[in-house]
Amino acid sequence: MFDELPAYYGGKPIRESVLGYGSQSITDHEKKAVVDALDGDYITRGPTVEEFEDRVADFVGVDHAVATTSGTTALHLAGEAAGFSSGDEVITTPLTFASTAHAATYTGATPVFADIDPYRRTLDPEAVREQVTDDTEGLIPMYYGGHPPDIGAMLDIADEYDLTVIWDACHAFGGTWREEPIGAQRDMAMFSFHPVKNITTGEGGMVVTDDDELAERLRRLRSFDMNYDPEGHKDEPWYQVAEGLGYNYNFTEIQAALGLAQLDRIDEFKQRRDEIIAQYDEALEGISGVRTPPEPVESDPMYHLYAIEVSKDFGCDRKEFVNAMHAENIGVQVHYVPLHYHPYFQEEFGYERGQLPETEAVYDGLVSLPLHPEMSDTDVDDVITAVRQLAMYHQ
Repeated sequence: MFDELPAYYGGKPIRESVLGYGSQSITDHEKKAVVDALDGDYITRGPTVEEFEDRVADFVGVDHAVATTSGTTALHLAGEAAGFSSGDEVITTPLTFASTAHAATYTGATPVFADIDPYRRTLDPEAVREQVTDDTEGLIPMYYGGHPPDIGAMLDIADEYDLTVIWDACHAFGGTWREEPIGAQRDMAMFSFHPVKNITTGEGGMVVTDDDELAERLRRLRSFDMNYDPEGHKDEPWYQVAEGLGYNYNFTEIQAALGLAQLDRIDEFKQRRDEIIAQYDEALEGISGVRTPPEPVESDPMYHLYAIEVSKDFGCDRKEFVNAMHAENIGVQVHYVPLHYHPYFQEEFGYERGQLPETEAVYDGLVSLPLHPEMSDTDVDDVITAVRQLAMYHQ
């Protein structure tokens, strides 16, 4: 079976059609919900949005959930609500998408990158401590692929230095830590509902919190920082005033209807992701030069990514591995180019390659294999066959 020549080296591709690393799962249940929303009295933010927010808050076990247009804008609002500003420093991970750091940069604060724990691929608590200064105001841990950081250690650091914690849980909706839902930890957490995430609303995000004042600030900022009931409004009902610099990050009824339908299926989604992960773990165990994702620590994650690490023992480097998988029509991806490699963070904040060795060593081998509920067992077998075939070719 594995004597075939890989497509990259002249053989025939395993698949005729491309299998993406992520995809949404939409059924008639979601389609009906969206059509019903279109038949309603509201299209933009209305009662369906409030219902979706309430249901997410209940699912996570918090008092407040504030829907917004994306995970990025959720991070932006959280940074603004936290009060970050010019002169402040906010510690976060370099192994993430740019949006995580932009919770600081959008406010004028400085993102400070701490190195990662190479096992978890999330912030190393000791590296975080080394970066704390008198100017540090916040901490933004990120759940890489859905795997939690060392939450207890992060909370201890936040308590010790009086830091606001913003959990970038965009990859992690639906998971638990110590049997408590991800997102229930102080001060704020956010989720992404992009099509490749654990549930989708097309585009969309959510900030969750137990803090009444933060929730009120988030809601105001989401909608222009507008006071819709100022003094004089009773006599002049048109009189509404902007009291600060706010944004139009309003969620729609259509997105909320889709989100509610997706929530109905979240157990199904998690079960299928777990099944695929178990198949990958069993099949890839023992292949030289392949490190599978870490075992959960005090948690039951809902994984967004299945990221392996390809080392020199595999027989080819990561670049060749990715191109060889693409030749088989298997759309693997890399998450992520470390933020200190990006020109923006180098030019604006002086970062350069070589500063964060653990992050760089992990990044050099990272490859995300396809993982989404729409995958069939045949799709999973195709991925496994491609990896094994490539390994035999090189080894």
